[in-house]
Amino acid sequence: MKELSKTSIDYYILPNKIFCSMAGMWPIDEKSSTLSKLFAYFRLIFGLTAISSVFVPEVMAIVSNWGDIKILAGVGCVLTTVGQLLFKMIYLIARRDKTYRLSNEIRDLWNSSDDPKERQSYEELAYWARNLTIIFYSSCMCNVFTFTIAAAFDYFTIEYNISNAEKSRHLPFEVWYGTDITASPRFEIAFICQIVASMICAAAISGLDATFMTTILHVCGQFKLINTWISNIGIEINIKPDYPRKLEANLIRCIRHHQRMINVVNDMNNLLTPIIFMQLLTSGIEICLSGFALIDNGTGTDLLKFASYLTSMGVQLLLWCWPGEILVQESLEIGHVIYLNIPWYNLPPIYQRQLCMMMIRAQQYCSITALTFQTLSIHTLTAVFNTAASYFTLLRQMQQA
Repeated sequence: MKELSKTSIDYYILPNKIFCSMAGMWPIDEKSSTLSKLFAYFRLIFGLTAISSVFVPEVMAIVSNWGDIKILAGVGCVLTTVGQLLFKMIYLIARRDKTYRLSNEIRDLWNSSDDPKERQSYEELAYWARNLTIIFYSSCMCNVFTFTIAAAFDYFTIEYNISNAEKSRHLPFEVWYGTDITASPRFEIAFICQIVASMICAAAISGLDATFMTTILHVCGQFKLINTWISNIGIEINIKPDYPRKLEANLIRCIRHHQRMINVVNDMNNLLTPIIFMQLLTSGIEICLSGFALIDNGTGTDLLKFASYLTSMGVQLLLWCWPGEILVQESLEIGHVIYLNIPWYNLPPIYQRQLCMMMIRAQQYCSITALTFQTLSIHTLTAVFNTAASYFTLLRQMQQA
């Protein structure tokens, strides 16, 4: 495989491409061969089938054990996450044209500057996005290992005898297939199938959510680039008194790029708003259920797997809220940089008006929202955890009743 240059966007999005491709969710290159396209569609169908093989039996497990809060918590937290994933995949497939256009726009924005110092404005955020993608995937795979190890540990530590050998078996993820699968070899086949399906789920969840995070951070980097351009304008004005001849061209570049980024943020909102709404709506539920399962299960293996799961859910929510906070701050920063770094009071009136218009527009910050009423930020993170705590209190009261 050819080594990618660190100045190329493909280097920074390579982890996203690998993880999304495992489930067939990466945009297909139009120049790809027919065989490559068919293989991508096969991965997509296989991925949806594998994910459904976890989702449907877990729904059946909840229905068949309705009223058992312990099973509701243990199965429900995983079911909520898998349900989120299915919704995201189906929604993105339905709006694949919009997804492809946004992907191409992000690629095109990467070449907004040829100056290595200016490119550092967005390469730094792209670097963080790349590392966080790998960290989140590791966190998701850790859940696969802990759930598998917990099931395998219980399997190998039971005392084999006629009375309890079969009853003590359980799969990594509690499901109901409509029939008894505790006997060999059906149990072993189901065990392996669950491991494969959970690995695909982990890759798809980390790939899609990290790609959304990466997209937002790349847009944040472009706002940071505008701030760099504006700061450079202020430096040039102070050094070269005859700079105004070149000032007009640089100001027009900043204004046009700012307007372009506003349009890109609007396109992102148009695409991601339903996904973010569903994510925020259900995150409180999955955090509540995983926290309840963590406290309600006293055995060491169950504590390990639900502690790992709760940590991953917190990381997942942070991947959404942290880039949203940066986007708000970087878009607001444009007005501050203009006011503080450019001696606008010494410029001709025409340039003062242009800078004034940019400052006024920057006061209306850009943000990613969930159906126009919830802005992604660190405050959103605390709000979801507060909601999860309220659900948790209600669940404890139901258990004690």
